[in-house]
Amino acid sequence: SVGGNIIFYDDSAERMRIDTDGLVTVAGAIKSTAAAVTGLNYRTIWVGAGSMIPTETAGAVAATEELATNDVMVDYFAFPTGTDAYVNFNMVMPAQWDGGILTAKFYWKTSNTDTGDVQWKIAATAHADSGALDTAFGTAVAVGTDDVGLGTDNDLHITAKTADMTVAGSPAEGELVMFQIMRDVSGDNYNADAHLMGVLIQYRESATASAAW
Repeated sequence: SVGGNIIFYDDSAERMRIDTDGLVTVAGAIKSTAAAVTGLNYRTIWVGAGSMIPTETAGAVAATEELATNDVMVDYFAFPTGTDAYVNFNMVMPAQWDGGILTAKFYWKTSNTDTGDVQWKIAATAHADSGALDTAFGTAVAVGTDDVGLGTDNDLHITAKTADMTVAGSPAEGELVMFQIMRDVSGDNYNADAHLMGVLIQYRESATASAAW
């Protein structure tokens, strides 16, 4: 311990420190603290179809289905093959979110035996107190490679992650973040409804602890 900080050295070169505020920094391979980078963790949030609402304009269709053999109940939104469709959801992000980029993975199931692919996209915007809710979403991002149907009805699909999504506005702790998910049918060729069961959002934690209210 040096002056309240815990510092790890390689000979005389500082490699890592934990300071009195609990901040962990890891130094570069050659330089010391001038080249330090903050050690950060990633967390995920699950948002199921039951927490989403369809848009009134070109909205996906909410449904609940009991799968035949084992009475498994599934909530989902049916996104049609003929036109783009949308759902929204909102949340106050965890206080530990660093306000930076987000990524997402989509969980969906097939509705027939087609092996076409589906293109999912997501966008978001943040709102502070007194913010206008009727504000445009940020740029929608897609999964890098469209998710391909496996040829079996009611199989679960978990997509790869999306490109990095920048949340529009000026995200800060405690703000309401509005999300929009769409199926971009111009970018896919699955010939039936795609049933969205939910989305997994990944965010990066802030290195600074949140203050008490």
